[in-house]
Amino acid sequence: MDANRIRVPDFKKMKRRAQKITMLTAYDATMARLLERAGIDALLVGDSLGMVVLGHETTLPVTLEAMIHHTSAVCRGTERA
Repeated sequence: MDANRIRVPDFKKMKRRAQKITMLTAYDATMARLLERAGIDALLVGDSLGMVVLGHETTLPVTLEAMIHHTSAVCRGTERA
């Protein structure tokens, strides 16, 4: 486990302190790396990748395996977010 990563308790502290929390969507390691360098606190990997990345008309064809694949790529691209 990486001690530098922001975890749920960290977000709770930020909320109690009324700190702003930034979150954007990423689907791959390159975008995750760029967003983290920009100072984004958290990265969302949503099933919208079905339409945005995979070219489907809806999110319905997105499998758990696809979500795991893209989430793993995003994690590999970051150290903190």
